[in-house]
Amino acid sequence: MSKPLVLIILDGWGLAPSGKGNAISQAKTPNFDKYWREYPHTSLEASGKYVGLPDNQIGNSEAGHMNLGAGKVITQDSCYVSCSILDGTFFRNPAFIAALKHIEALKSRLHIMSLITGDQSAHADPFHLKKILKFIKDNKVKGAVLHLFTDGRDAPSHNGLWFLKDLENFVRKEKIEVDIGTISGRYFAMDRVKKWERTEKIYNALVYGKGEKSSSARKAIKENYKKKIGDEFIEPTVIYKNGKMVPRIKSGDSIVFVNLRSDRARQLTKTFAQREFIGFKIKERLSDILFVAMTEFGPDLDTITAYPARTIKNTLPRILGKKGIKQLYITESEKYAHVTYFFNGGFADPVAHEERIKIDSPIVKSYAEKPEMSAFELTDTLVKYIKEGIYDFIVVNYANPDMVGHTGDLKAGIKACEVVDECLGKLVSSILKKKGEAVITADHGNIEEMIYPDTGDTSTTHSRNPVPFILVDSFQSVKLKKGVLANVAPTILDILHIEKPKGTEESLMV
Repeated sequence: MSKPLVLIILDGWGLAPSGKGNAISQAKTPNFDKYWREYPHTSLEASGKYVGLPDNQIGNSEAGHMNLGAGKVITQDSCYVSCSILDGTFFRNPAFIAALKHIEALKSRLHIMSLITGDQSAHADPFHLKKILKFIKDNKVKGAVLHLFTDGRDAPSHNGLWFLKDLENFVRKEKIEVDIGTISGRYFAMDRVKKWERTEKIYNALVYGKGEKSSSARKAIKENYKKKIGDEFIEPTVIYKNGKMVPRIKSGDSIVFVNLRSDRARQLTKTFAQREFIGFKIKERLSDILFVAMTEFGPDLDTITAYPARTIKNTLPRILGKKGIKQLYITESEKYAHVTYFFNGGFADPVAHEERIKIDSPIVKSYAEKPEMSAFELTDTLVKYIKEGIYDFIVVNYANPDMVGHTGDLKAGIKACEVVDECLGKLVSSILKKKGEAVITADHGNIEEMIYPDTGDTSTTHSRNPVPFILVDSFQSVKLKKGVLANVAPTILDILHIEKPKGTEESLMV
Protein backbone atom coordinates (compact mmCIF):
# COMPACT_ATOMS: atom_id res chain seq x y z
CA MET A 1 0.00 0.00 0.00
CA SER A 2 1.22 3.51 -0.81
CA LYS A 3 -1.68 5.44 0.75
CA PRO A 4 -2.14 5.44 4.53
CA LEU A 5 -5.46 4.59 6.13
CA VAL A 6 -5.67 6.31 9.53
CA LEU A 7 -8.22 5.54 12.25
CA ILE A 8 -8.53 8.69 14.37
CA ILE A 9 -10.13 8.13 17.78
CA LEU A 10 -11.31 11.32 19.48
CA ASP A 11 -11.51 9.87 22.98
CA GLY A 12 -14.62 11.08 24.82
CA TRP A 13 -16.09 13.04 21.85
CA GLY A 14 -19.82 12.29 21.77
CA LEU A 15 -22.78 13.63 19.85
CA ALA A 16 -25.35 15.72 21.72
CA PRO A 17 -27.56 18.77 21.13
CA SER A 18 -25.98 22.17 21.63
CA GLY A 19 -26.23 23.36 25.21
CA LYS A 20 -24.46 25.04 28.10
CA GLY A 21 -22.78 21.78 29.11
CA ASN A 22 -21.67 20.83 25.59
CA ALA A 23 -18.04 21.92 25.28
CA ILE A 24 -17.94 20.83 21.62
CA SER A 25 -20.85 23.02 20.55
CA GLN A 26 -19.32 26.00 22.38
CA ALA A 27 -15.88 25.47 20.88
CA LYS A 28 -14.66 26.62 17.48
CA THR A 29 -14.19 23.37 15.57
CA PRO A 30 -14.06 24.33 11.87
CA ASN A 31 -12.23 21.18 10.79
CA PHE A 32 -14.53 18.66 12.46
CA ASP A 33 -17.54 20.65 11.27
CA LYS A 34 -16.24 20.60 7.69
CA TYR A 35 -15.62 16.86 7.68
CA TRP A 36 -19.05 16.19 9.17
CA ARG A 37 -20.68 18.49 6.63
CA GLU A 38 -18.82 17.40 3.48
CA TYR A 39 -18.13 13.69 3.94
CA PRO A 40 -20.22 10.59 4.59
CA HIS A 41 -20.99 10.30 8.28
CA THR A 42 -23.19 8.48 10.76
CA SER A 43 -23.51 7.87 14.48
CA LEU A 44 -22.47 4.84 16.52
CA GLU A 45 -23.86 3.58 19.82
CA ALA A 46 -21.02 3.34 22.34
CA SER A 47 -22.58 2.39 25.68
CA GLY A 48 -24.55 -0.32 27.47
CA LYS A 49 -25.43 -3.51 25.65
CA TYR A 50 -24.04 -2.11 22.41
CA VAL A 51 -20.49 -2.56 23.74
CA GLY A 52 -21.03 -5.55 26.02
CA LEU A 53 -21.82 -3.61 29.21
CA PRO A 54 -24.94 -3.83 31.40
CA ASP A 55 -27.97 -2.15 29.86
CA ASN A 56 -27.89 1.64 30.17
CA GLN A 57 -24.35 1.76 31.58
CA ILE A 58 -22.22 4.60 30.29
CA GLY A 59 -19.51 3.69 27.81
CA ASN A 60 -15.84 3.54 28.71
CA SER A 61 -12.47 3.47 27.01
CA GLU A 62 -11.74 -0.19 27.68
CA ALA A 63 -15.01 -1.44 26.23
CA GLY A 64 -14.80 1.08 23.43
CA HIS A 65 -11.35 0.07 22.22
CA MET A 66 -12.01 -3.65 22.63
CA ASN A 67 -15.09 -3.35 20.44
CA LEU A 68 -13.30 -1.15 17.92
CA GLY A 69 -10.49 -3.67 17.54
CA ALA A 70 -12.52 -6.87 17.76
CA GLY A 71 -15.15 -6.09 15.17
CA LYS A 72 -17.81 -7.70 17.35
CA VAL A 73 -19.55 -6.90 20.61
CA ILE A 74 -17.36 -8.16 23.46
CA THR A 75 -18.99 -9.03 26.77
CA GLN A 76 -17.14 -6.97 29.36
CA ASP A 77 -15.67 -8.31 32.59
CA SER A 78 -18.30 -6.58 34.73
CA CYS A 79 -21.06 -8.62 33.07
CA TYR A 80 -18.97 -11.79 33.24
CA VAL A 81 -18.41 -11.43 37.00
CA SER A 82 -22.02 -10.48 37.67
CA CYS A 83 -23.24 -13.57 35.83
CA SER A 84 -20.98 -15.74 37.98
CA ILE A 85 -22.53 -14.21 41.10
CA LEU A 86 -26.00 -15.02 39.84
CA ASP A 87 -25.13 -18.64 39.00
CA GLY A 88 -23.19 -19.13 42.24
CA THR A 89 -19.76 -19.92 40.77
CA PHE A 90 -18.40 -16.64 42.17
CA PHE A 91 -18.55 -18.08 45.68
CA ARG A 92 -16.53 -21.13 44.61
CA ASN A 93 -13.90 -19.20 42.66
CA PRO A 94 -10.52 -20.93 43.16
CA ALA A 95 -8.68 -17.60 43.50
CA PHE A 96 -10.85 -16.45 46.40
CA ILE A 97 -10.57 -19.86 48.06
CA ALA A 98 -6.76 -19.71 47.69
CA ALA A 99 -6.69 -16.34 49.47
CA LEU A 100 -8.52 -17.82 52.45
CA LYS A 101 -6.35 -20.94 52.59
CA HIS A 102 -3.26 -18.73 52.54
CA ILE A 103 -4.26 -16.68 55.60
CA GLU A 104 -5.44 -19.80 57.38
CA ALA A 105 -2.09 -21.51 56.85
CA LEU A 106 -0.04 -18.47 57.88
CA LYS A 107 -2.48 -17.22 60.52
CA SER A 108 -2.47 -13.87 58.74
CA ARG A 109 -5.03 -11.36 57.51
CA LEU A 110 -7.21 -10.73 54.46
CA HIS A 111 -7.18 -7.26 52.89
CA ILE A 112 -9.69 -6.13 50.28
CA MET A 113 -8.92 -3.13 48.05
CA SER A 114 -11.62 -1.53 45.95
CA LEU A 115 -12.86 1.64 44.33
CA ILE A 116 -16.17 2.67 45.90
CA THR A 117 -18.39 4.08 43.21
CA GLY A 118 -21.80 3.73 41.58
CA ASP A 119 -23.03 1.26 39.01
CA GLN A 120 -21.73 3.30 36.06
CA SER A 121 -17.99 2.82 36.54
CA ALA A 122 -15.89 0.57 34.33
CA HIS A 123 -13.37 0.10 37.12
CA ALA A 124 -15.43 -1.48 39.88
CA ASP A 125 -18.97 -2.53 40.69
CA PRO A 126 -20.44 -2.14 44.20
CA PHE A 127 -22.38 -5.36 43.59
CA HIS A 128 -19.11 -7.28 43.32
CA LEU A 129 -17.60 -5.72 46.46
CA LYS A 130 -20.67 -6.58 48.50
CA LYS A 131 -20.57 -10.17 47.30
CA ILE A 132 -16.89 -10.47 48.24
CA LEU A 133 -17.88 -9.32 51.72
CA LYS A 134 -20.71 -11.86 51.75
CA PHE A 135 -18.14 -14.49 50.73
CA ILE A 136 -15.88 -13.74 53.69
CA LYS A 137 -18.88 -13.80 56.04
CA ASP A 138 -19.99 -17.20 54.71
CA ASN A 139 -16.45 -18.49 55.23
CA LYS A 140 -16.26 -17.05 58.77
CA VAL A 141 -13.20 -14.90 58.03
CA LYS A 142 -12.15 -12.83 61.03
CA GLY A 143 -10.30 -9.52 61.07
CA ALA A 144 -10.56 -8.64 57.37
CA VAL A 145 -9.64 -5.07 56.42
CA LEU A 146 -11.06 -2.87 53.66
CA HIS A 147 -8.95 -0.31 51.79
CA LEU A 148 -11.30 1.97 49.89
CA PHE A 149 -10.59 4.35 47.00
CA THR A 150 -13.04 7.18 46.39
CA ASP A 151 -14.04 7.99 42.82
CA GLY A 152 -14.98 11.49 41.64
CA ARG A 153 -14.39 10.76 37.95
CA ASP A 154 -16.88 8.08 36.96
CA ALA A 155 -19.26 9.47 39.58
CA PRO A 156 -20.02 12.99 40.87
CA SER A 157 -17.16 14.47 42.86
CA HIS A 158 -18.97 14.43 46.23
CA ASN A 159 -20.85 11.13 46.04
CA GLY A 160 -18.18 9.21 47.95
CA LEU A 161 -19.88 9.75 51.29
CA TRP A 162 -23.12 8.29 49.96
CA PHE A 163 -21.29 5.27 48.50
CA LEU A 164 -19.53 4.73 51.83
CA LYS A 165 -22.77 4.95 53.81
CA ASP A 166 -24.38 2.42 51.47
CA LEU A 167 -21.47 0.02 52.00
CA GLU A 168 -21.46 0.51 55.77
CA ASN A 169 -25.21 -0.10 55.91
CA PHE A 170 -24.72 -3.35 53.99
CA VAL A 171 -21.94 -4.48 56.34
CA ARG A 172 -24.07 -3.63 59.38
CA LYS A 173 -27.18 -5.36 58.03
CA GLU A 174 -25.28 -8.52 57.05
CA LYS A 175 -23.26 -8.46 60.31
CA ILE A 176 -19.97 -8.82 58.45
CA GLU A 177 -16.80 -8.63 60.53
CA VAL A 178 -14.63 -6.16 58.63
CA ASP A 179 -12.94 -2.82 59.37
CA ILE A 180 -11.93 0.01 57.06
CA GLY A 181 -8.17 0.47 57.29
CA THR A 182 -7.50 3.25 54.80
CA ILE A 183 -9.35 5.55 52.47
CA SER A 184 -7.83 7.42 49.55
CA GLY A 185 -8.81 9.23 46.39
CA ARG A 186 -8.27 7.34 43.15
CA TYR A 187 -5.82 10.06 42.09
CA PHE A 188 -3.29 8.30 44.33
CA ALA A 189 -4.51 4.70 44.32
CA MET A 190 -5.30 4.34 40.62
CA ASP A 191 -2.64 6.31 38.76
CA ARG A 192 -1.66 4.68 35.47
CA VAL A 193 1.00 6.95 33.99
CA LYS A 194 3.91 6.16 36.31
CA LYS A 195 3.52 9.18 38.54
CA TRP A 196 5.02 7.05 41.27
CA GLU A 197 4.96 9.75 43.93
CA ARG A 198 1.18 9.28 44.01
CA THR A 199 1.41 5.50 44.29
CA GLU A 200 4.07 5.79 46.98
CA LYS A 201 1.69 7.82 49.13
CA ILE A 202 -1.03 5.16 49.11
CA TYR A 203 1.54 2.37 49.55
CA ASN A 204 2.92 4.10 52.64
CA ALA A 205 -0.58 4.28 54.09
CA LEU A 206 -1.40 0.65 53.27
CA VAL A 207 1.87 -0.84 54.52
CA TYR A 208 3.43 1.60 57.00
CA GLY A 209 0.37 3.40 58.30
CA LYS A 210 1.79 6.74 57.15
CA GLY A 211 -0.47 9.51 55.90
CA GLU A 212 -3.39 11.55 57.11
CA LYS A 213 -5.16 10.15 60.16
CA SER A 214 -8.84 9.91 61.05
CA SER A 215 -11.10 8.06 63.47
CA SER A 216 -13.35 6.89 60.61
CA ALA A 217 -13.55 6.85 56.84
CA ARG A 218 -16.77 8.83 57.00
CA LYS A 219 -15.11 11.56 59.05
CA ALA A 220 -12.13 11.62 56.67
CA ILE A 221 -14.39 12.24 53.68
CA LYS A 222 -16.35 14.96 55.47
CA GLU A 223 -13.14 16.72 56.49
CA ASN A 224 -11.97 16.74 52.86
CA TYR A 225 -15.31 18.11 51.67
CA LYS A 226 -14.96 20.97 54.18
CA LYS A 227 -11.60 21.76 52.55
CA LYS A 228 -13.32 21.72 49.13
CA ILE A 229 -11.46 18.53 48.18
CA GLY A 230 -13.56 16.14 46.09
CA ASP A 231 -13.48 12.36 46.13
CA GLU A 232 -10.78 11.92 43.50
CA PHE A 233 -8.16 13.88 45.44
CA ILE A 234 -8.67 12.71 49.03
CA GLU A 235 -5.23 12.21 50.56
CA PRO A 236 -4.39 8.64 51.64
CA THR A 237 -5.79 8.44 55.17
CA VAL A 238 -5.10 5.83 57.85
CA ILE A 239 -8.06 4.92 60.05
CA TYR A 240 -7.75 4.58 63.82
CA LYS A 241 -10.51 2.60 65.53
CA ASN A 242 -10.95 3.37 69.23
CA GLY A 243 -7.59 5.13 69.14
CA LYS A 244 -5.76 2.17 67.62
CA MET A 245 -4.58 1.89 64.02
CA VAL A 246 -6.56 -0.64 61.99
CA PRO A 247 -4.10 -3.39 60.93
CA ARG A 248 -2.06 -2.54 57.87
CA ILE A 249 -0.83 -4.94 55.18
CA LYS A 250 2.02 -7.18 56.36
CA SER A 251 4.07 -10.08 55.01
CA GLY A 252 2.03 -13.26 54.76
CA ASP A 253 -1.28 -11.50 54.18
CA SER A 254 -3.71 -12.04 51.30
CA ILE A 255 -4.95 -9.15 49.16
CA VAL A 256 -8.01 -9.21 46.92
CA PHE A 257 -8.19 -6.26 44.52
CA VAL A 258 -11.83 -5.98 43.45
CA ASN A 259 -11.22 -3.46 40.65
CA LEU A 260 -11.93 -4.82 37.18
CA ARG A 261 -9.80 -2.80 34.80
CA SER A 262 -6.11 -3.48 34.65
CA ASP A 263 -4.99 -0.10 33.33
CA ARG A 264 -5.67 1.70 36.62
CA ALA A 265 -4.97 -1.30 38.86
CA ARG A 266 -1.55 -2.43 37.62
CA GLN A 267 0.54 0.37 39.07
CA LEU A 268 -0.52 -0.18 42.67
CA THR A 269 -0.49 -3.95 42.19
CA LYS A 270 3.16 -3.80 41.09
CA THR A 271 4.19 -2.58 44.54
CA PHE A 272 3.07 -5.93 45.98
CA ALA A 273 3.35 -8.36 43.08
CA GLN A 274 6.19 -7.35 40.74
CA ARG A 275 9.46 -9.11 41.53
CA GLU A 276 11.81 -6.43 40.20
CA PHE A 277 9.92 -3.35 41.31
CA ILE A 278 11.64 -0.05 40.49
CA GLY A 279 8.83 2.51 40.73
CA PHE A 280 10.13 3.94 43.99
CA LYS A 281 12.43 2.83 46.78
CA ILE A 282 10.99 0.28 49.22
CA LYS A 283 13.28 -0.55 52.14
CA GLU A 284 12.07 -4.11 52.51
CA ARG A 285 9.56 -5.75 50.20
CA LEU A 286 6.73 -7.67 51.80
CA SER A 287 7.02 -11.43 51.41
CA ASP A 288 4.53 -14.29 51.11
CA ILE A 289 1.78 -12.00 49.84
CA LEU A 290 -0.97 -13.84 48.00
CA PHE A 291 -2.46 -11.27 45.64
CA VAL A 292 -5.76 -11.95 43.88
CA ALA A 293 -6.50 -9.80 40.83
CA MET A 294 -10.12 -9.80 39.76
CA THR A 295 -9.13 -9.87 36.07
CA GLU A 296 -5.89 -10.18 34.08
CA PHE A 297 -3.47 -7.51 35.30
CA GLY A 298 -0.55 -8.73 33.17
CA PRO A 299 1.91 -11.65 32.93
CA ASP A 300 4.69 -9.71 34.67
CA LEU A 301 2.87 -9.76 38.00
CA ASP A 302 2.81 -12.56 40.59
CA THR A 303 -0.95 -12.61 41.02
CA ILE A 304 -3.72 -15.16 40.97
CA THR A 305 -6.46 -14.13 38.55
CA ALA A 306 -10.04 -14.73 39.59
CA TYR A 307 -11.41 -14.23 36.08
CA PRO A 308 -8.78 -14.99 33.41
CA ALA A 309 -9.02 -13.22 30.09
CA ARG A 310 -11.06 -14.84 27.38
CA THR A 311 -9.24 -15.05 24.06
CA ILE A 312 -10.50 -12.63 21.43
CA LYS A 313 -9.69 -14.03 18.02
CA ASN A 314 -9.34 -12.24 14.71
CA THR A 315 -8.83 -8.73 16.00
CA LEU A 316 -8.10 -6.05 13.43
CA PRO A 317 -4.32 -5.96 14.16
CA ARG A 318 -4.08 -9.74 13.62
CA ILE A 319 -6.04 -9.70 10.38
CA LEU A 320 -4.01 -6.82 8.94
CA GLY A 321 -0.78 -8.44 10.09
CA LYS A 322 -1.59 -11.61 8.18
CA LYS A 323 -1.99 -9.48 5.06
CA GLY A 324 1.44 -7.91 5.53
CA ILE A 325 0.02 -4.47 6.29
CA LYS A 326 2.49 -2.37 8.29
CA GLN A 327 0.75 -0.91 11.32
CA LEU A 328 1.40 1.88 13.84
CA TYR A 329 -0.49 2.57 17.08
CA ILE A 330 0.25 5.95 18.63
CA THR A 331 -1.11 8.11 21.46
CA GLU A 332 0.00 9.78 24.66
CA SER A 333 0.56 7.78 27.82
CA GLU A 334 -2.91 8.32 29.32
CA LYS A 335 -4.44 6.25 26.50
CA TYR A 336 -1.53 4.01 25.56
CA ALA A 337 -3.07 0.86 27.06
CA HIS A 338 -6.25 1.45 25.11
CA VAL A 339 -4.76 1.63 21.61
CA THR A 340 -2.49 -1.34 22.37
CA TYR A 341 -3.65 -3.82 25.02
CA PHE A 342 -7.40 -3.29 24.70
CA PHE A 343 -7.51 -2.68 20.95
CA ASN A 344 -5.61 -5.88 20.16
CA GLY A 345 -7.82 -8.05 22.35
CA GLY A 346 -6.03 -8.03 25.69
CA PHE A 347 -2.41 -8.75 24.79
CA ALA A 348 0.34 -6.66 26.37
CA ASP A 349 2.74 -7.30 23.49
CA PRO A 350 2.23 -6.76 19.76
CA VAL A 351 0.25 -9.55 18.10
CA ALA A 352 1.21 -8.87 14.48
CA HIS A 353 4.54 -7.03 14.63
CA GLU A 354 2.64 -3.76 14.87
CA GLU A 355 4.71 -0.83 16.06
CA ARG A 356 3.80 1.42 18.97
CA ILE A 357 4.69 4.96 19.99
CA LYS A 358 3.86 6.56 23.34
CA ILE A 359 4.11 10.31 23.84
CA ASP A 360 4.40 11.27 27.51
CA SER A 361 1.38 13.02 28.99
CA PRO A 362 2.17 16.25 30.86
CA ILE A 363 2.74 16.07 34.61
CA VAL A 364 -0.03 18.20 36.14
CA LYS A 365 -2.48 17.62 38.96
CA SER A 366 -5.43 18.32 36.67
CA TYR A 367 -5.56 18.44 32.89
CA ALA A 368 -7.69 21.55 33.26
CA GLU A 369 -4.32 23.23 33.85
CA LYS A 370 -3.09 22.04 30.44
CA PRO A 371 -6.06 21.10 28.26
CA GLU A 372 -3.84 20.72 25.20
CA MET A 373 -2.07 17.85 27.00
CA SER A 374 0.43 16.41 24.47
CA ALA A 375 -1.81 16.70 21.42
CA PHE A 376 0.51 18.99 19.45
CA GLU A 377 3.56 16.80 19.99
CA LEU A 378 1.49 13.73 19.14
CA THR A 379 0.28 15.31 15.91
CA ASP A 380 3.72 16.53 14.85
CA THR A 381 5.19 13.07 15.45
CA LEU A 382 2.47 11.34 13.47
CA VAL A 383 2.56 13.82 10.59
CA LYS A 384 6.29 13.15 10.28
CA TYR A 385 5.70 9.41 9.93
CA ILE A 386 2.90 9.95 7.44
CA LYS A 387 5.19 12.10 5.28
CA GLU A 388 7.82 9.35 5.38
CA GLY A 389 5.26 6.85 4.11
CA ILE A 390 6.36 4.07 6.47
CA TYR A 391 2.99 2.74 7.62
CA ASP A 392 -0.06 1.47 5.76
CA PHE A 393 -2.53 1.54 8.66
CA ILE A 394 -2.36 3.83 11.68
CA VAL A 395 -4.47 4.18 14.82
CA VAL A 396 -4.16 7.41 16.80
CA ASN A 397 -6.02 8.39 19.95
CA TYR A 398 -6.50 11.99 21.12
CA ALA A 399 -7.00 11.82 24.89
CA ASN A 400 -8.02 15.44 25.50
CA PRO A 401 -11.83 15.27 25.22
CA ASP A 402 -11.98 12.46 27.76
CA MET A 403 -9.26 13.47 30.20
CA VAL A 404 -10.25 17.15 30.28
CA GLY A 405 -13.92 16.20 30.32
CA HIS A 406 -13.25 14.34 33.56
CA THR A 407 -12.09 17.55 35.24
CA GLY A 408 -15.54 19.13 35.01
CA ASP A 409 -13.92 22.42 33.96
CA LEU A 410 -16.04 23.65 31.05
CA LYS A 411 -13.64 26.41 29.99
CA ALA A 412 -10.80 23.89 29.80
CA GLY A 413 -13.11 21.50 27.97
CA ILE A 414 -13.80 24.07 25.28
CA LYS A 415 -10.07 24.70 24.91
CA ALA A 416 -9.42 20.95 24.64
CA CYS A 417 -11.95 20.64 21.81
CA GLU A 418 -10.37 23.51 19.92
CA VAL A 419 -6.89 22.04 20.32
CA VAL A 420 -8.03 18.63 19.09
CA ASP A 421 -9.82 20.23 16.15
CA GLU A 422 -6.66 22.13 15.19
CA CYS A 423 -4.65 18.92 15.38
CA LEU A 424 -7.32 17.04 13.45
CA GLY A 425 -7.09 19.55 10.62
CA LYS A 426 -3.31 19.28 10.42
CA LEU A 427 -3.40 15.48 10.59
CA VAL A 428 -6.11 14.98 7.97
CA SER A 429 -4.37 17.46 5.66
CA SER A 430 -1.17 15.38 5.83
CA ILE A 431 -3.16 12.21 5.12
CA LEU A 432 -4.83 13.72 2.07
CA LYS A 433 -1.50 14.98 0.72
CA LYS A 434 -0.39 11.34 0.65
CA LYS A 435 -3.68 10.45 -1.07
CA GLY A 436 -4.63 8.53 2.03
CA GLU A 437 -7.93 8.12 3.83
CA ALA A 438 -9.11 8.90 7.34
CA VAL A 439 -11.73 7.30 9.54
CA ILE A 440 -12.77 9.63 12.38
CA THR A 441 -14.67 8.25 15.36
CA ALA A 442 -14.66 8.04 19.18
CA ASP A 443 -14.85 5.36 21.87
CA HIS A 444 -17.54 6.95 24.06
CA GLY A 445 -18.99 10.33 24.96
CA ASN A 446 -17.89 12.72 27.70
CA ILE A 447 -16.95 16.28 26.82
CA GLU A 448 -20.25 16.96 25.03
CA GLU A 449 -22.05 16.57 28.38
CA MET A 450 -20.09 18.41 31.09
CA ILE A 451 -23.31 19.40 32.85
CA TYR A 452 -25.95 16.80 33.69
CA PRO A 453 -29.02 17.73 31.60
CA ASP A 454 -31.47 16.59 34.28
CA THR A 455 -29.91 18.29 37.33
CA GLY A 456 -27.72 21.09 36.01
CA ASP A 457 -24.82 19.82 38.13
CA THR A 458 -21.26 19.56 36.84
CA SER A 459 -20.54 16.19 35.23
CA THR A 460 -17.12 14.54 35.35
CA THR A 461 -18.33 11.21 33.97
CA HIS A 462 -18.73 9.59 30.59
CA SER A 463 -22.08 9.76 28.84
CA ARG A 464 -24.46 7.39 27.07
CA ASN A 465 -24.45 9.52 23.93
CA PRO A 466 -23.60 8.07 20.52
CA VAL A 467 -20.32 9.00 18.86
CA PRO A 468 -19.47 10.24 15.35
CA PHE A 469 -18.19 8.22 12.44
CA ILE A 470 -16.81 10.06 9.38
CA LEU A 471 -15.11 8.74 6.24
CA VAL A 472 -12.59 11.04 4.55
CA ASP A 473 -11.60 11.29 1.55
CA SER A 474 -12.65 9.24 -1.49
CA PHE A 475 -16.02 8.22 -0.09
CA GLN A 476 -18.38 10.98 -1.26
CA SER A 477 -20.71 8.52 -2.98
CA VAL A 478 -20.73 6.06 -0.09
CA LYS A 479 -23.83 5.70 2.06
CA LEU A 480 -23.48 4.75 5.70
CA LYS A 481 -25.92 3.16 8.10
CA LYS A 482 -26.09 3.70 11.84
CA GLY A 483 -24.25 1.15 13.91
CA VAL A 484 -22.15 0.36 16.95
CA LEU A 485 -18.42 0.53 17.66
CA ALA A 486 -18.01 -3.09 16.61
CA ASN A 487 -18.95 -2.10 13.05
CA VAL A 488 -15.76 -0.05 12.68
CA ALA A 489 -13.25 -2.88 12.13
CA PRO A 490 -15.39 -4.58 9.44
CA THR A 491 -15.75 -1.19 7.74
CA ILE A 492 -11.97 -0.76 7.70
CA LEU A 493 -11.60 -4.23 6.20
CA ASP A 494 -14.24 -3.29 3.63
CA ILE A 495 -12.24 -0.18 2.68
CA LEU A 496 -9.13 -2.33 2.28
CA HIS A 497 -11.04 -4.99 0.31
CA ILE A 498 -10.22 -7.65 2.91
CA GLU A 499 -12.80 -10.29 3.71
CA LYS A 500 -14.09 -10.02 7.26
CA PRO A 501 -13.93 -13.10 9.51
CA LYS A 502 -17.03 -15.07 10.38
CA GLY A 503 -18.80 -13.93 13.52
CA THR A 504 -17.94 -10.26 13.15
CA GLU A 505 -20.32 -7.37 12.57
CA GLU A 506 -21.20 -5.89 9.19
CA SER A 507 -19.54 -2.97 7.46
CA LEU A 508 -21.23 0.41 7.88
CA MET A 509 -21.01 1.03 4.15
CA VAL A 510 -24.27 0.23 2.40
